[in-house]
Amino acid sequence: MNPPLLRALIDAQATALADQPFLTFEGHTYSYRQTDHASNRAANLLRELGVRPQDRVAVLLPNSQHFVFVWLALIKLNATMTPLNIQLKGDTLHYQLHHSAPRLLITTRSLLPNVEAVRHALPDDCRVLVIDRDPNVHGPLDHGFDYQSLFNQASGERPPDVRVDDEDLALILYTSGTTGRPKGVMINRRAQTHHPTYYHADLLRTARGETAYTYLPLFHVTSMGVTMGQWVGGGHVALDEDFNVFGFWDRIRQHQAVVFPYLGAVLSMLHARPPRPDDADNPARFALGAAAPVAIWKSFEQRFGLQLLETYGQSEWVAVWVQHPRGKTRVGAAGVAPARADVHVVDANDARVPPNTAGEIVMRPTQPHLMMTGYYNNPELTAQVFREGWYHTGDVGSLDEDGYLTFKGRLKDYIRRRGENISSFDIEQVVNQHPAVLECAAVGVPSALSEDEVKLCVVLRPESLAQPPTAEVLWRYCKQTLPHFMVPRYIEILDALPRTATHRVRKFVLAEQGVAGAWDCKAKPRGL
Repeated sequence: MNPPLLRALIDAQATALADQPFLTFEGHTYSYRQTDHASNRAANLLRELGVRPQDRVAVLLPNSQHFVFVWLALIKLNATMTPLNIQLKGDTLHYQLHHSAPRLLITTRSLLPNVEAVRHALPDDCRVLVIDRDPNVHGPLDHGFDYQSLFNQASGERPPDVRVDDEDLALILYTSGTTGRPKGVMINRRAQTHHPTYYHADLLRTARGETAYTYLPLFHVTSMGVTMGQWVGGGHVALDEDFNVFGFWDRIRQHQAVVFPYLGAVLSMLHARPPRPDDADNPARFALGAAAPVAIWKSFEQRFGLQLLETYGQSEWVAVWVQHPRGKTRVGAAGVAPARADVHVVDANDARVPPNTAGEIVMRPTQPHLMMTGYYNNPELTAQVFREGWYHTGDVGSLDEDGYLTFKGRLKDYIRRRGENISSFDIEQVVNQHPAVLECAAVGVPSALSEDEVKLCVVLRPESLAQPPTAEVLWRYCKQTLPHFMVPRYIEILDALPRTATHRVRKFVLAEQGVAGAWDCKAKPRGL
């Protein structure tokens, strides 16, 4: 028998933990009861605006208490939330609004100009609800409905009574689009319930009342897991609008946070800050995430007195992720598959490859409602990634003899050069070990020989800028430490790498920029 859906879990925790703190944002703390009542108000407001079960509602909001209230409200209405990246504008925003065709769009006054510029992408009957960051700003708006005025008038006693089924569509999550057009990942109500339940048990590992800190955007599956996982587990969430490398540990200490999420770039930036005697004097026990740089993995743990819980998954996997068994971490690996899924590595013919051999990562859940039901309005791509019962990730990895998975990059990130398939991940792992390198990205650029040349984009550590290494020095390091066919022809030193809102490198941007500003090892003889 299935456990209660997330809607019932929300109600149960609101009653059981009424006065316990749930959410803190910008100095204001909201208890479970206050959060529940605020989401009831939002649900009644949205119902008055015509939102009905299974209507799609686009949410273009930065992290805030209002995002959480609206999110819970849409669960209570059994509407389909489509959270959008707040950095979107122009063609990318137009595409996702047109593709999802929402009945209602919720945004802020500061983002309204971006919406107005692509208003023609919205259905004719789509309404716009505007939330001001300053709750004291009221009054009519020329462009849409004023959230705060309507919110204050709505009832918080109870939400509308609606029916909810396992298969109802809960979320459409757009992938970050690092390699092409974003895809709308469809998540049903049962999968939405499994996600925070397993997230809390497997990854957060917090006790009732303990705090998890997140700065990642709430439109991303990781921050969703942290936030709703804490609700399910009876914990507290400290939320910030964005990552701040300078004040990060102060925030961890201020909120007494025992866990936080990361991506590899975040760890690199924190590790690059000058060491302090009190670095390990913080309450964090765990950091959970992906792409932890091997070169700093152990030193990061020792310096800050915590354990890195490296994982691997995708938005499409929803409630399944590869993770390390407790106490059995292997540096550089993402962990092993849980009992609720089979994870294999296959070749181009979908045949399993031997241990420690690179291939495409494929996954098959062992029970229903653990992953997406498909891509929204894209049955062709859905059929393409689901073949003979296996979901094909488009990611490259290898499994060792004990079942530990090592992620090696995207298939589309593989570079074809001189008859060899080169993993950009393998190049980056080596170059990141150079003492002057903060982070790097390797991409393929066109070659006169019809294959690719390797271009390496490097960001230097701040402390190395007084006497920065030249591109040629970095190239010589690559020549000494990489196989000949992996050594980059082009090296470009940048101030920063282009990223998505979730700190993933937008490699296609680096490739499209070409080699005009890069150092070329073939520009003149090197004598090596």
